[in-house]
Amino acid sequence: MKKVVLSIAAAMTLAAALPAQADTLLGVKVGADAWFTNAKVDGHKSDDTSTSYYASFEHFIPLVPNVMVRYNNIDTGNVNFEQSDFTAYYEILDNDLVALDLGVTMTKFTGVQIQHQNSFSDWQPTVYAAAELGIPATPLSVFAQANAGKYDGTSLFDGQAGVKYTLGLVAADLNLRAGYRMMAYDFKKSNTGDVDLDGWFAGVEVDF
Repeated sequence: MKKVVLSIAAAMTLAAALPAQADTLLGVKVGADAWFTNAKVDGHKSDDTSTSYYASFEHFIPLVPNVMVRYNNIDTGNVNFEQSDFTAYYEILDNDLVALDLGVTMTKFTGVQIQHQNSFSDWQPTVYAAAELGIPATPLSVFAQANAGKYDGTSLFDGQAGVKYTLGLVAADLNLRAGYRMMAYDFKKSNTGDVDLDGWFAGVEVDF
């Protein structure tokens, strides 16, 4: 617990101390992904298509973090749950070539059911980081995003990496995304051991 608190405090202090290179005063981003999920729980495998929806709001107010919410509906047969992520983050860098965000996330797990056992719900904190690198003279960029942490015996990792293609519209940018996502969860409170999910995803994003 002390390590998690210290990591969160260090990330927030660093982010608050460094000015963000914001392109706009206000920004809203919404998106949705289809995730072709492979799941493994105690040696039992299953697969299905899961969905993810997210929205973020960025502003110009110093020291006040930006916010992002993300909803995931995971259902692969041998594991199913709803995961809601509430993230507060700072933009460390934000320009045409490099973007870097750091923050913290509180994750709400609802109705976690593994191998048809009794379901449970829980809150978990994680450290959040996201980076994007633009490829010069192209509409392409590569990105990576991750949440990681351990609290009260439960360890969480949720990460993804991929490629984004941007189409400039009149009032917004339309981003087409594709990549690979991995989850590695150890739900100690459920006494079921490790839950591992991975697979390719594709989605669309509108950046106002």
